[in-house]
Amino acid sequence: MRRHIALTGLLLLLATLASAADLAGTWKGAFSFNDQSVPLTLDLKGTDQLTGKVEGFPSGPAEIKEAKLQGESLSFWIMIEYQGNPVKLVFRGKTAADKIDFEFGTEDGSWGTTYTAKKS
Repeated sequence: MRRHIALTGLLLLLATLASAADLAGTWKGAFSFNDQSVPLTLDLKGTDQLTGKVEGFPSGPAEIKEAKLQGESLSFWIMIEYQGNPVKLVFRGKTAADKIDFEFGTEDGSWGTTYTAKKS
């Protein structure tokens, strides 16, 4: 019985590590802003601690901050510039083998949208 419990725990740990490892790489997609498609690219790195950047905003690449992966849930935030003002965008996503479905928007909730990124 102890072996079974230990083996189950080990398998859950390995599944968690494999899930983080699968997220490393380049993810691409687009979201709609003012009736125009805006392509975004996520470059995720790491297995234990996810880092990376988001590219596609007019203000240039933005560094991913405080990335957290809990099961299938991924969250992080970035800082961009919009009309000369700094804006914090918060991303919350659900991961799958070949895509991440995000809801993201301003920290205060005044604007938000959805974005699906597919691994390329």
